Amino acid sequence: MKFQYAVFDMDGTLIDSIPWWDRLVPDFLNTFGIRATAELNQEMAAMSMQESGIWLKEKFSLAEPAEEIVQELCTRIGKHYAEDIPLKPGVKEWLSYLKEQGVRMCVATASSAELGRPALVRNGILPYFDFMVDCGMVGVGKTSPAVYELAVEKFGASMSECVVVEDAAFALKTAKNAGFLTIGVYESSEPDQDSVKRYSDCFVKSFKDLL
Repeated sequence: MKFQYAVFDMDGTLIDSIPWWDRLVPDFLNTFGIRATAELNQEMAAMSMQESGIWLKEKFSLAEPAEEIVQELCTRIGKHYAEDIPLKPGVKEWLSYLKEQGVRMCVATASSAELGRPALVRNGILPYFDFMVDCGMVGVGKTSPAVYELAVEKFGASMSECVVVEDAAFALKTAKNAGFLTIGVYESSEPDQDSVKRYSDCFVKSFKDLL
């Protein structure tokens, strides 16, 4: 597989943050005496942070404005980005290899780029990336290719030169259907591994497999 540009998802792909995200909304709702179902996180998986705030407010009839809900969620997860969340196996080594090959890289995340930046700094990988973009910048989640297209535009590249690296089946499907090359990375919380493989030009259990 040949590519000159790589667009990386962050959560579940570069950093092992899904366990913290899985607890985030249930713990938040628990402060209102609301018990979240196991399906809740899957329902929200494709949403941007802004979409999540609106959806939670409407679904659970919360009095707080959607913007305050988003801010509270960001504050809670931001602490973990800054202090706890580690890289997934082989990430730094593969990024270093790609850099040596002259591949330009960026991060395209459904969460906030500024929120996640401390995790990339703390884990020593931010210098590998030209820039970060997020779904809030385009107003839609990764059921739309808009955030990937924004990355291509900022690179000044063409879609055929870019690979999208993701762990989630729906995001890989979006990227693949839009015409991108795709690399799927195993994430244990993803329930549809068959689709991850179906929409991946290359599928790996970890980045170590690419070294």
